[in-house]
Amino acid sequence: MALYAIGSINGNYQALQQLLGKIGFDPATDRIWLAGNLAGDNPQTLEVLRLVKSLGKSAISVLGDRDLQLLSAAAGCGNSVAGFEPVLAAPDRDELLKWLRQRGLIHHDAKLNYTLVHAGVPAEWSFSQAMTFAYEVESVLSQSQYQAFLEHHRQDQSRWHAKLRGWKRLNFVANAYTRMKYCNEAGKLDFSASGPVSAQSDGLLPWYRLANRQAGQLRIVFADDAGFEDRDCSGVFPLPDVCAQIAVRLANG
Repeated sequence: MALYAIGSINGNYQALQQLLGKIGFDPATDRIWLAGNLAGDNPQTLEVLRLVKSLGKSAISVLGDRDLQLLSAAAGCGNSVAGFEPVLAAPDRDELLKWLRQRGLIHHDAKLNYTLVHAGVPAEWSFSQAMTFAYEVESVLSQSQYQAFLEHHRQDQSRWHAKLRGWKRLNFVANAYTRMKYCNEAGKLDFSASGPVSAQSDGLLPWYRLANRQAGQLRIVFADDAGFEDRDCSGVFPLPDVCAQIAVRLANG
């Protein structure tokens, strides 16, 4: 058995199929980790969801910001994009969206000591906190009150503190896991900064370069949607999107 990790799919079914063929992926014996954003502008989003769902336990996928955007559009509380329309009109729409809502924000393999997220893990959180806070959002999304969360989901909280409650708390957790790229030295998230590390203004750092990260012992695999172009990434594994045709092999059988 081999374990591979792949970055954002963004609805590109053709590129995903090409990459799976390139690595010789066999769902009977191999496993893949997908770092979120199964959904995207590409109208093949429907095919991507059907494929990954059909792989069952052979594929682990975490939620990305585009996946939450699709869920919001389906719930009638967010803007849709062309790539979402085939999903929203599909006969198996409800089944696919329920399956998507049940994806996690974080996946950890204790044996391999690899942790999968879409964007990152805040520096202030220990491993235990990271798992607990993720579960707070996951439990809401997977149950009947998910629409209320999607209706209130926005970028209204960029700094973590333990006293956060209600929607602001859930919003920070969801945004940290699905949108976090750059932040200042105090850990305040910058939702607009993107691009290479070398092009950023003074005071902005990739989330994984903050000093004293409480979960620094984890080996974190994540989607490099920012395009960090960072050559010094000890302990983290940024994944380019699927169009780069790169899969990282995390383990052999």
